Amino acid sequence: MHNKKIVEEIGREIEKIEKLFDEYESLLTKIIAQEPDFIEIGSLAMLMHSFYNGLEKIFSRIAKKIDEQLPDGMEWYKELLELMAKQTGKREYVVLSKKTCEELKEYLGFRHFIRNAYAFDLNWDLMRDLVLRSNDVKSVVLGEIRSFIKKIVK
Repeated sequence: MHNKKIVEEIGREIEKIEKLFDEYESLLTKIIAQEPDFIEIGSLAMLMHSFYNGLEKIFSRIAKKIDEQLPDGMEWYKELLELMAKQTGKREYVVLSKKTCEELKEYLGFRHFIRNAYAFDLNWDLMRDLVLRSNDVKSVVLGEIRSFIKKIVK
């Protein structure tokens, strides 16, 4: 049985991600019918950034505390995501399906972009699909993480 502490830490991160989407619920609903303005686009970019950051915190904890090895190097963040869709010597269960891992690569790429962009660089036409799918993607990802947690606490 794995450390109760990591399960609690992951649980707290899941709660934060859920709260994040709860806070943005009205804006996410609004943009279905009406295109967002400049300020709203910036806000939605922050949502996407925060969403992926929260997931990466979970993945990092799993890599450090269960796998006992965090990827390093220039593209450690990509390796970390891909690691979550694989079994390791220390972890017999995958955290994410390959399909979910592939979908999250888009959010990772956007997070990388937004870290280096000005707000006026944001283009709603390029963000739209990512943002509109985000609530569904969040549900799938958190469901897979919860399933992983249930397996490791048995």
